[in-house]
Amino acid sequence: MNQVDLLPLLAGQPEFVQHIIIDVFPFAVALLIIVILRWLLTAILLRPLKIIVERSESDIDDRLLEASVSPLRLAVVAFSLFSVTEIFAFDSIVEEFAQTVARSLFVASAFFALVRWFDVVSTHPEIFQRITGWAIPERLLPFLNTVVKFLIIAVGAIFVLQALQYDVAALIASLGVIGLGISLASQDTVSNMFGFAAIVTDNPFKVGDFITTQAVTGIVESVGVRATRVRQLDQALVTVPNNLLTNAAVLNRTRLEKRRLDATLNFTYSTNSDQLRAVVAEIRELLQNTEDIDPESVIVHFVAFNSSSLDVRIICQVLLSDWREFTAKQEQVFLEIMSIVERLGIGFAFPSRSIYIESLPENTTGDQILPEMQAQNPPVAEGDDAPAPESEAPAPAASTGKP
Repeated sequence: MNQVDLLPLLAGQPEFVQHIIIDVFPFAVALLIIVILRWLLTAILLRPLKIIVERSESDIDDRLLEASVSPLRLAVVAFSLFSVTEIFAFDSIVEEFAQTVARSLFVASAFFALVRWFDVVSTHPEIFQRITGWAIPERLLPFLNTVVKFLIIAVGAIFVLQALQYDVAALIASLGVIGLGISLASQDTVSNMFGFAAIVTDNPFKVGDFITTQAVTGIVESVGVRATRVRQLDQALVTVPNNLLTNAAVLNRTRLEKRRLDATLNFTYSTNSDQLRAVVAEIRELLQNTEDIDPESVIVHFVAFNSSSLDVRIICQVLLSDWREFTAKQEQVFLEIMSIVERLGIGFAFPSRSIYIESLPENTTGDQILPEMQAQNPPVAEGDDAPAPESEAPAPAASTGKP
C-alpha cells in the first residue's frame, strides 16, 4: 500500500517533503509499536505472572520469570519488525533485510532465554535433579554451568548465522579444523578439566582430607579445574594436575572408620610356658575389655620361636579414625601391657647371642682359663696401636774392677 494513500495530507505537499515524511513515518510508527508492545507485555502479561509467582513459597519461579524479561523484550523487537514490514510497503530489499533481522532476533531471543534459565537452574541442584534425574555435586555446578552455557551460545550463534543466510556449513568446517588444532595444543588442559569433573563426580577426596598417592602425601587444600593443591607433612605445597590424580591409586586416610593395631612382642627364652600362657591370656583379656577396641577383632597368640626371642603377636581394630586419638589409645594399651609383663616377671628380649665353650685345656679349670687368657692377651683399646714386644737385652757383665 502507498503511504500517500494512507496520508491524504501529503498530496498537497512538495515532493521532497513527501519523501522525508514517507521515509520517517514508518520508523516512527515502528517505534510506537515497539513502545506499545513493551507496555502491553509489562501490563498484560508480566504483572499477572508476577502476582501468581509471588504466591508460591519457592523463589525459583520468581527468578525464572525475571530471567525471561530480557529475552521477551528482544522477541518483541523482532515481532515489531515483522509487523512494520507487513503494514507498510517497503522496498523489497528493505523488507527482506528487516525480515531476516527479525528472524535472527527471534532465534537469538530463544537461545538467550535458554542461557538465562539454565543460569537460574544450575544454582539449585535439586531443581536440576528434578528435571533431569541426575544428582550433580555442588562443586561441579560452576564448571557445568560454564560448559553448558558455552555450548548453548555456540549452537545459538550457528542458528543465528543461518537465519542471517550465511554459509554455516563452510563455517562449521573451518571451526572444526581450528578446533582440532586447539584441542591438540591444549589436550593436557582438557584432560585436567575432565579430571576435575571425575574428581568431583566420584568424590575420592575433598578439601581437608589426608591422602596418599605415589606422587604426594598430605592434606588437600583446594581442588581446582586444572590442578589440586596438597600440603605435605613438611608444609610444602604441592600442585598436582588433576589427570594424574584420576589415573592414580589414592589412599584416603581421613575416611578410615577404624584403624588396625598390629604389634609383635619379643620375650626372652628364660620365659617358661606357664608365664607365656599367662601373659597371652591377660593381654587378650585386656584388649577385649578396653574401650574403643572391637572385641571381635582381638587376636593374641604365641606365633614363633625366633632366634633370640619368643614372639607373641597382637592384632586388633581400634574404633578411632583420628590419628592422634589412635596413637593415644595405642600408648595406653602398650603401657598396660608393660605393667602385665613386669608383674609376671617376664623380660623383653633384644637381639643377642650366647657363646658356649665345649672343652677347656687340660689341667685347667673353668675358673682359671679366663684370667690366664686375659693375662696372656691384655685388652687393646680400639684405635690404638698394639704395644711392641719388649726386646731381651743381654745382661751386663759383672764388674771385676779391672779396666
